[in-house]
Amino acid sequence: MKFGSCLAAGLSMLVVLCCGVSADTHLNIQNNFGYTIVDVGKAMDIPALSDITGQGLNDWDQFNYRILGQLIIDKSDKLSWGPEIGLHRLYYWEEKYKPLSTSSQRWRSGAVWSFEAGAVMRYELGQNYYFLTGIALHNFLNDSGTTLGVPIALGHEIKMSRSFGVPLEFRMDIIFGNSTPIGIGGGIGLKFKVK
Repeated sequence: MKFGSCLAAGLSMLVVLCCGVSADTHLNIQNNFGYTIVDVGKAMDIPALSDITGQGLNDWDQFNYRILGQLIIDKSDKLSWGPEIGLHRLYYWEEKYKPLSTSSQRWRSGAVWSFEAGAVMRYELGQNYYFLTGIALHNFLNDSGTTLGVPIALGHEIKMSRSFGVPLEFRMDIIFGNSTPIGIGGGIGLKFKVK
């Protein structure tokens, strides 16, 4: 499933779920940036760059970016829950290798992205601070598979009005894939009351 299909399916899911809910419901859209803790060579199954052969993992970065949407349904004053969809850029890799049929070096590279869909639970700690956790399925967009992930976040919401807020969040996503990448970062969002 590619990016456009994933995004359309996720947004459709949020809209359908919003229509069938009678409790106070909020739509939260966030951008998060940070760093992915991962052994890139092990995750991509590429050996370290060899001085002898000139082949292996040539370059990488572990910058991560995440855009996500949540439909938060209030169950009580302290507890809310709902679905979450997101798109994550986890890391970038570049491999230097020598094909058997030629004598010259080649490079191949790519960024590892995952589409995520899951459920989150948000617990209000007081004075607009909250704790968030949940479970998600991550589908890697390079067709390397689907795996489970666990988000853990601590946030503060700046309430602009009764129906609009700006959440600031520090978040960690543990993704149980090859080499278990852990995305750590902070972000800012927009939270709207939709029902």
